[in-house]
Amino acid sequence: MTKSILFLSLSLLTHNAFAVDLDAAADDVCGCLEEPYKLVEQSLQELSKAQASGDFSRLMEVQGNMMGIIDSSTLCFEDLPRKYPEIDKDKTLQDKVMAKVDEQCPNPAEKYRP
Repeated sequence: MTKSILFLSLSLLTHNAFAVDLDAAADDVCGCLEEPYKLVEQSLQELSKAQASGDFSRLMEVQGNMMGIIDSSTLCFEDLPRKYPEIDKDKTLQDKVMAKVDEQCPNPAEKYRP
């Protein structure tokens, strides 16, 4: 009986030691998205104004700015696979992290979708 308890205890300790912190990963993703999401929100407001006024040159400028937003967030995301290799290798864990991200820091562009 003692061996069984010892084995179970070691199994639980090992599992907890190697458990992936999905909340920390989601926090890091939200951190990477914080500034880009602010810029997306501003750009989408500007885009709406440009569309309403028919200002085609402003419309093109805002769209160009939005492409820059994508580039700016790339550097932050490049570090995440090194920090969370278990998540990087497991699609199920990636999906769980993204579900948490959607709850914690929803994409501001979603409210502008038709």
